Amino acid sequence: MFKQKAFALPFVERCRSGISVPGAEALVLPRPHACGPREAFMIGREFAHVHPAYDGSSHMMLPLAAVEELIAKGWGEQHPMASAGYIPANAIMAFAPRDEAEVDVMIKILTTSWGFARGKLANPAPIQIHD
Repeated sequence: MFKQKAFALPFVERCRSGISVPGAEALVLPRPHACGPREAFMIGREFAHVHPAYDGSSHMMLPLAAVEELIAKGWGEQHPMASAGYIPANAIMAFAPRDEAEVDVMIKILTTSWGFARGKLANPAPIQIHD
């Protein structure tokens, strides 16, 4: 259900990830809609990707304020490569949703990443993630 909702976001193209493990599916914006800052994208116009079903977690780029809230509320953690300083600090790993309520929260988090990539959110931006 998460992937179905994720790839239904307006303007999102479903592609093979340009940076993740085999089988990961990227959320990519077409050029006219990829208006966010450089730190809103992982590679090219890919702002997030969903790992294969055996894992189900996602990597995405978020405004810094949302990263802090995501971690504080236990919905994810900083991307390991971001922790090591190799990629921007606003790269995160969101945990795989286990039920419909968690799918809704993960879609809200992904929608924040989508808005950031579209240039609709500042960095940092105040974001409210459900507890």
